[in-house]
Amino acid sequence: MLKTKMPAIGIDLGGTKIMATTVNSEGIIDDPIKIPTPKGPENIIGQFLELIEHFKKNHIVAGIGIATAGIVDGSTGTIMGATGNVPGWTGTPVKRIIESKTLLPTYVVNDANAAVYAEAHTRKLRDLKCVVALTIGTGIGGGILVNGELLQGANWGAGHCGHVKISMDNKRLCTCGLFDCYEAYASGTGLATTAREILSNISADQSPLAKDINNLKNSDIFEAADKNDIVAKQIITLWHKHLVAGMVSIAHILNPNCFVLSGGLSKVIDYEMLFELLVDSTMPAISENVKIYRSDLGDHAGIIGAAQLILDKLAKPSA
Repeated sequence: MLKTKMPAIGIDLGGTKIMATTVNSEGIIDDPIKIPTPKGPENIIGQFLELIEHFKKNHIVAGIGIATAGIVDGSTGTIMGATGNVPGWTGTPVKRIIESKTLLPTYVVNDANAAVYAEAHTRKLRDLKCVVALTIGTGIGGGILVNGELLQGANWGAGHCGHVKISMDNKRLCTCGLFDCYEAYASGTGLATTAREILSNISADQSPLAKDINNLKNSDIFEAADKNDIVAKQIITLWHKHLVAGMVSIAHILNPNCFVLSGGLSKVIDYEMLFELLVDSTMPAISENVKIYRSDLGDHAGIIGAAQLILDKLAKPSA
């Protein structure tokens, strides 16, 4: 089909920014545009439409792919549930509005699902039985691909890997309102909490990090570890154990071929340590062939995945 040779516009909506560009099967075409996320659904939709018109000036596009935070009904493109980072977004019929305004086929998908689709397409992992992508940042996002198709669940909520429960102590309250979720320990927020807990029992003589734990940044911990601060190294090792705790549960349930890790903290993970901890904590039949990759896509995974999804849907004979 001719339209499958055309590029698609990929849009990625987050709590603080919207990013958009044109994408074809080879990857990104134009330099992505990044703008602050406005308040309110009408303003967000308005920004989407402005970005679409901008890229349509230089391209005849096949369709539009939109990655967004929250749970998305993949059949209707309506936001079923959104995080507090995008107030009022729940209930927005994004697909219907965009298609009615642009007359272009549109697909709306959760941002973590878009990311795993992009990773699998870029790394040519689509033929594998199971790929799991984890975004390690302020929180933890997850996306799952089974036999090349997104695993989205009975009510479109599958893949919320950050909310696997890894403790029964009711010790740490997660942003979702539950206790002891994976992301409460293994995210950037979780790392900072772990550091403060350990450093509260440490003097400044034992580690300079203990001087001002209330203003401690995660970057301070890694910088101290680079300077052979033993306490900082202990914090980082414990954080890796927390990272593995969630991966072990996911591995035993899904038996994935691989994990792909992205997000700001993916850059500071010791992948050799992580793999060794995973193997030590997982049944041999599950862990012996699993691989762990670090994403090369950075902030572009959402726009690439969303655009590739609409291109692939248009390429199907039934499209």
